[in-house]
Amino acid sequence: MKLIYQCPKCKAALNAKRNIILAASSSSVKENKGLVLLHEELGNYTVATTPSLTVETGDKVNFFCPVCHESIDSREGENLASFIRIDENGEESVIVISRIYGERCTFQVDDKKEVKSYGDSVKKFLNPEWFL
Repeated sequence: MKLIYQCPKCKAALNAKRNIILAASSSSVKENKGLVLLHEELGNYTVATTPSLTVETGDKVNFFCPVCHESIDSREGENLASFIRIDENGEESVIVISRIYGERCTFQVDDKKEVKSYGDSVKKFLNPEWFL
C-alpha cells in the first residue's frame, strides 16, 4: 500500500507525485485563490502555489478539498487545518497543519492519541491536546 492523504469529508485522495494538493484562498483578499502543493513528507515544508494565489509570510490561508470543495480548516483551532494520512502499513492518523503561511507547524495524531510534532513553530502550541 502506498502513502495516501485523504480529505476528512469525502475521503478523496489528496496526494500525487509526493505532493498534497489542496485548494486555497487568502482570508484577506476574496479573489486570491488557487492550488497549494505541500510536500507529503512530514517536516518538509516545500510549498508551491499556482500563479493565481499570492500569499506572503504571515497570511492566513483557507484550505479546501480540491474534489468536494469542503473546508478542511479546523473548528478547534482557528489557525489550523487537518486531513487524514494512511501510511504504507494501513495505519491511519490525523495530520494538523498551520494555516499561517510560513509557519512551520505540523502535528500527527494517531488512533491512540499519541502526537508527533514537526517544525520550528510547534512551540507556539504548548498544549496540542486541545485538538484531540
